[in-house]
Amino acid sequence: MGLEEYRRSVSEAKRASILKAGRSNFLKNGYSGAGVAEIAREADVSTATLYKHFSSKEVLFAAVVTDAYVADDHPDTPHQTDIEEFFVGLIARYLHLQYDRQINALVRIVIAEVPSAPKLAHDLFENFVGARYRAIEHTIGQLIAAGKLKPHDVHYGARFIAGPVRDHFVWPALFDADARLPDDADDVVRRVVRDYLKLYGARD
Repeated sequence: MGLEEYRRSVSEAKRASILKAGRSNFLKNGYSGAGVAEIAREADVSTATLYKHFSSKEVLFAAVVTDAYVADDHPDTPHQTDIEEFFVGLIARYLHLQYDRQINALVRIVIAEVPSAPKLAHDLFENFVGARYRAIEHTIGQLIAAGKLKPHDVHYGARFIAGPVRDHFVWPALFDADARLPDDADDVVRRVVRDYLKLYGARD
């Protein structure tokens, strides 16, 4: 391993350690209660090193949220795959990410900061929740173009299919820190998808 590669490896390890400590601290203390010095101590780095990677607590928190959403990539739009199975799989994947990566808890922190840090809350909503909606809209648009769905307003369509899912699984988790995905989650998701396809599914 060359010197530059070694330095890069050390830097990446320190960044990962800061993110892990930041995530733990934010989840435990909230945004306002989290301290940069304590996060640096838990990450076993100096405060100067933390600021070298993240210029402020706000930037660090945004990076923690980004890290939680990082696996939330959107799958390719199907061409031959059954459209019902595609949507069921897509939503199920979102839900498992939402719970497994503690995104619900991070969203609670964001909501709590709306009065004191409205720009932070707004930016995180747009960059993550808004981005998820835009990805669904894009997918619906592609499916309409491919003849898999009837033409309809993609903005409305994304919210039509996401709304019941959010009401069943996301809202309850925002008010209950111990919430878990119920055993019938897959059945509920399938019913939601079928209701959507009754309206907008293309006839073969």
